[in-house]
Amino acid sequence: MNGRFMFNCIFTAAAIVWLMLWAVSTDLTDNGLKELKARARKSGSRFWFNVTDPTLQTGTRKSGMATLSEIQSSVKVLCFVETCNKYLYTRAIVINNTWASRCDKTLFISEVENKSFPAISPPGIGTGYHALWSKTMYTFRYLYLHHVNEYHWFMKADDDTYVVVENLKRFLAKHNPEEPHYFGKYFKVLGGYTSGGAGYVISREALRKLEDVVANEKSPRCRTNDKNGNEDVNIGLCLGVANIRPGNTLDKDGRDLFHSFNANGEINEDRYPGWYYQYTNNTPVMGCSNETITFHYMDPRDMKVTDFVLYHLSAFRNTADQLYPINPYYLH
Repeated sequence: MNGRFMFNCIFTAAAIVWLMLWAVSTDLTDNGLKELKARARKSGSRFWFNVTDPTLQTGTRKSGMATLSEIQSSVKVLCFVETCNKYLYTRAIVINNTWASRCDKTLFISEVENKSFPAISPPGIGTGYHALWSKTMYTFRYLYLHHVNEYHWFMKADDDTYVVVENLKRFLAKHNPEEPHYFGKYFKVLGGYTSGGAGYVISREALRKLEDVVANEKSPRCRTNDKNGNEDVNIGLCLGVANIRPGNTLDKDGRDLFHSFNANGEINEDRYPGWYYQYTNNTPVMGCSNETITFHYMDPRDMKVTDFVLYHLSAFRNTADQLYPINPYYLH
């Protein structure tokens, strides 16, 4: 009886010690949990983890890698599409029914508020193509006031831009949104900026710094009063005042992830206009990356076809773990 009692005590003590050691090794002690919660509070989302941070543990697995599903649910992206009232039910509605549904939140920015679509009109924006800069500037200010702590990244697109959101999130997952980042199709002229039509994305911290530059009019280089200026050039200048430069958006083969033209123009490289060779930063390596994030000059038909090919068309490939029906004729 005493022997059995002693055995139970020893076994229980050993189990407790093992559990304590396991908790320390998996960073599930009180200190580890406090650190995880502190990181989550700092990011503004309890789901965010920096997949490049080697010190952070997720269960028993280091966070240097993550599954695609983890990336899709953890990296929070707000997309906003600049459009106008006359294109809401031709262009914008197709975007709303295709790629925009994969962003964590999408806002359509118009010169006229439309609650039924819906589209919003932040205070201060102008009308027409030449008012794109005021539309963009005041939209970013609106995002800072209402959404800066809700999302990690803020993606700007036009109503003829197509975004592969899964590829966007996979790319962004390598970067910390609490650092100032600015990504898009890089143009090397006029001080360096990203193409507006190809879309560009800035981090939460970059949005904070942009607001500081604009609100406090820190430099005449940030042309807040240039109501008719080029939107993409001006956003590059304002971010430059905060020492934020466009980041690298080439894949491992040197091909662009963000594109200034549609797939037809990018794949058939002889269709590039002459000015493009003076603007682009990677003339030696043209063409589409297999990890492409955006296309530009996509009309509604292009968007529908692209969305069907990417998300609905199935090309059957050889997989060892899946069986398909076959007529006995072929098995002889």
